[in-house]
Amino acid sequence: MNIEEAVTAATAGSGALLSCLGQPVVAYHVTAIMRETDRSHARQMQLALLRRSIEALVDDGLEGTEAERFASQFSGRVGSAWDSLHPAGDTSH
Repeated sequence: MNIEEAVTAATAGSGALLSCLGQPVVAYHVTAIMRETDRSHARQMQLALLRRSIEALVDDGLEGTEAERFASQFSGRVGSAWDSLHPAGDTSH
């Protein structure tokens, strides 16, 4: 899997988030996460995007629990795509 494929996999089905944050913003952050080779730092970046996603979805009119559920699913796809891109045998720096 390459970075473009990982970004596509992570953002699939994220229409509401792409709509309220903007596709370029989401793609930029997900690409930055995918490029990060240090698992801990990538996870910190992912959590920051999760928080921002929840805030954006709530601002866009979703109820808090629905926004959290949607953002959590998105974050899970980001994490899975990162794991696919960076196999466990890779070393972090």
